[in-house]
Amino acid sequence: MTNQLILWGVLILPWVTLFFMKKDDVKRYMPVGLFAVFTSALILEIGMTLKWWVYYETAYPLRNISYLYGTIPVFTMWIFKFTYGRFWLFLFSDLLLNIFYTYVFEYYFLGSRKIIEFLNMSPLLDVIATTILGVIIYGYQRWQEGIFISTNKKYE
Repeated sequence: MTNQLILWGVLILPWVTLFFMKKDDVKRYMPVGLFAVFTSALILEIGMTLKWWVYYETAYPLRNISYLYGTIPVFTMWIFKFTYGRFWLFLFSDLLLNIFYTYVFEYYFLGSRKIIEFLNMSPLLDVIATTILGVIIYGYQRWQEGIFISTNKKYE
């Protein structure tokens, strides 16, 4: 399997899974998924500038790594669908997913295919950073929920 096929699959296949999520849940969690993309893109750019990691290949013609637009928003939406409202379950699930994603997918799988290489940041620090980011996006979703509740109460 070529790297391009893998990277395009990582971009497209997660979005297909949203057909199995209720329309109302997609609407509810899409903002937090997009916020996760935005914050992850900032960290990605900072990491490339500070030489924390380097990406040797992206899904042509995209400049950023394809999972920024595929797995990150969709996985965020799925984890919120199953854990939102139970912070400790969210935190534990997010931590496990971050460990698997960083060590197995990025470090081992993509690293062995010479797509990514960690330079000045260890995978452990990446897990810690993405878990802290998870707490931030959880707070963002709580804020979003407050907006929708306030809006609905005004018009009742």
